[in-house]
Formats: sequence, C-alpha cells, structure tokens
Amino acid sequence: MMESQCSCSTLRQLTRKMTNIYDRHLAANALTISQYSLLARVGKYGPIGVITLAAGMGMDRSTMSRSLKPLMSAGWVEAAGLPLAMLTDKRSFGVSLSDEGRRKWKESMPNWRNAQDEITTILGEQTHQELKRLLDHANAMFEQSENATA
Repeated sequence: MMESQCSCSTLRQLTRKMTNIYDRHLAANALTISQYSLLARVGKYGPIGVITLAAGMGMDRSTMSRSLKPLMSAGWVEAAGLPLAMLTDKRSFGVSLSDEGRRKWKESMPNWRNAQDEITTILGEQTHQELKRLLDHANAMFEQSENATA
C-alpha cells in the first residue's frame, strides 16, 4: 500500500471502507448509514430545528434539506412545530420522527450494532477506541478553529 501524504485522501479511504460495512448491514432495513444517522439524531434530539441538526452533523442547511427529503417522503421524518426560541432563523423549521420513523430506527439498531461490532473486530477494541478518541479530538479542534474565524 502506498503511503499518502494527503490527510483528506487517507481519511476518505477509511470512511469509504467503514461506510461500506454500515451500508451492507443496514441494507436489510433499506437504509444507508447516512439515513440511519439522521434517523438516530432526530430520534435522540427531536423535535429539533433543521439548522441545529445540520450544525450538529457538520452539514450546511441545503445539504441537510436534501438529506431529509427522502426520509420525509418515506414518512419517517415529519415537520414539527417548534417555539420560535428554538429556531435559529425565520426560514428554519423543526423535524421529528413519525411513529413509523421511530419504528424504522428501532428495528435497524441491531444491524447498526452488528456493523459497529464488525469494525471493532477488524480494528481491535483498543485501536477502535483510540480512533474514536482521536477523531473526536480532531473534530473539536476544527470546531474551535471555525469558531475563532467566525
């Protein structure tokens, strides 16, 4: 294997490999890891404003809207009224899981867990934990840098 000097290429290669594992396990639920992640985030924090949701997932508003569209069309995510204080601007709206969306999220959890377990088996528990710690730390550093320049 050639050593890469580009941090982005190396990280993208790893994320493609991990994404393939999650997507293979979640295919039984007709979900991708991106869709599962949205269902899980909305399920855990909803009702939630779309801009807040996007920020928490490192996305911009338009990408989040495109990502939510198929989940809303499937009836898993629905618009939710939120108090004005919870919305970041007048164009924002809230979302929550429908009953069907909550069922979809819950039924797909075991397959998500199987994907997590497969990744831990490949990496080993210690490497997997170190990787998550390092990624959390790197994300925090980027957020700090973005906030300093904003």
